Amino acid sequence: MVFKNTLVSASLVCTLLASEVSHADWVGDFELGLSNSRGNTENTTVNAALDMSKKNDSWEHNIFGQFYYSKSGSQRGAENCFIGYKPSYYLTEKNYIFSFLRYGQDKYASIDHRTTLVSGVGRQIIAMKNHRLQTELGIGGRQTIYMSSSSTEDLPSDEIIYFLGGKYLGSISKTARFSETVRVEGGGDNTYIATISSLKLSIEGNLSANINYIARYNTDVTGDKGRKVDSLSSVTLVYHF
Repeated sequence: MVFKNTLVSASLVCTLLASEVSHADWVGDFELGLSNSRGNTENTTVNAALDMSKKNDSWEHNIFGQFYYSKSGSQRGAENCFIGYKPSYYLTEKNYIFSFLRYGQDKYASIDHRTTLVSGVGRQIIAMKNHRLQTELGIGGRQTIYMSSSSTEDLPSDEIIYFLGGKYLGSISKTARFSETVRVEGGGDNTYIATISSLKLSIEGNLSANINYIARYNTDVTGDKGRKVDSLSSVTLVYHF
């Protein structure tokens, strides 16, 4: 009960913080990919993502989210989404403290919904014009409500987790940028690892094409929850604002 109250309180705090941030001066990317085939095969895939941020003195606010859906004929192949908010406070030019609150769903992995709250410290290891590298370390909690099935009935809904994060962003040329993001969230029963490799190519003005490869790994996947490794390759159109 204490764990649930903590998550609720954190949600309210993040909401209040977000409401204090003006709508101006936000910068970010919105990307969208869509494919639909009909005839001998019927396949539909939708992939969308949002990443926007704003700096205000020593504060940096980040709102992020992703949605993925695929369907083959009448059979759903995958359906997952998440949205989150992350405030960071810079103690020095390179060192900062942060928190993030993320809410997500993954029907294919039998997750009806999951709420994750983490707080920690981060450091900008490289902060050059064309190359940036940052690492983060944190601890927090994760609350998961699973869909009812034989493979999830004994799984814990509340967990204390540790968090490791890293992100590299580099310019290959004036029209090409590469980024690599790694996220590790470990609990007592499962460790979740996600990597995102992305190559962004400028097209015209604020429009770019993004080539993504996402790999997700769970150390403990049983029953009808799926495979340990889940990957996604996509090409999306990106609008920068």
